[in-house]
Amino acid sequence: MTIAITDVVLRDAHQSLFATRLRLDDMLPI
Repeated sequence: MTIAITDVVLRDAHQSLFATRLRLDDMLPI
């Protein structure tokens, strides 16, 4: 249980960071 929950949390955090990075890349060139 704990391992599965940790995996989901890390995955969500990674996706959030990746999404933020893409947004920054989209805004920087402008």
